Amino acid sequence: QALAYWPDDQVNRHLTGLLHARGPSDVVVERTFSTPGAVDFILPYLQSDNPVLLRGAITGVTRLLFADPPLLSAEARARAEGALISAAENVLRGGDSQTGNNYASALGGVHDPRARDLLWDFVKRNVLAEQSLISITWLKNPADLPRLATLLEAPAKGDAQQGTYSSLPYAIHRAYGDAALDVLELAIQKSGYIWVRTNCARELVQAGRKSGFAF
Repeated sequence: QALAYWPDDQVNRHLTGLLHARGPSDVVVERTFSTPGAVDFILPYLQSDNPVLLRGAITGVTRLLFADPPLLSAEARARAEGALISAAENVLRGGDSQTGNNYASALGGVHDPRARDLLWDFVKRNVLAEQSLISITWLKNPADLPRLATLLEAPAKGDAQQGTYSSLPYAIHRAYGDAALDVLELAIQKSGYIWVRTNCARELVQAGRKSGFAF
């Protein structure tokens, strides 16, 4: 916050120097990811064993991939996506839980189909599962809706109040619109998880469906 006392161009010049010399901590990268050539300094740190620089690299790549208007050329975007996908095992090995969730979120902005496969692999392995499922919905692939429906309708494994799938009703409705309503109708009847049924009801109420109000 104290950096606000100095002119932006002076601060950004110093921070860009830090990015080049020491790598992308999350604070530095937030102010420098859009500078020319920043992607080339950020990407190598996706393989860093320093947890601070690893998280910063993921933050920087995420900002670049989701930037509107786009900041990357098609070639630079392809390189960034490939580097992000290749970092999966390093993130699982060296990142904390927040870094892992940031990583799964970043994959939700990747056009390469390998990112979708990787997210489903995380779900299968039960690592970063909650954020991976949400990121899958951001891709809006019609082929994923039946797979997501199967998870929502599943009987409880262990604690019926656990929340791994509790964010899915909102995410599915937002991604698939009216096409998701029948999925939510079935899940409110079949799911073994209390918060899945509750959040299905919430979405169905907002869509004016009687089943939501009845719940």
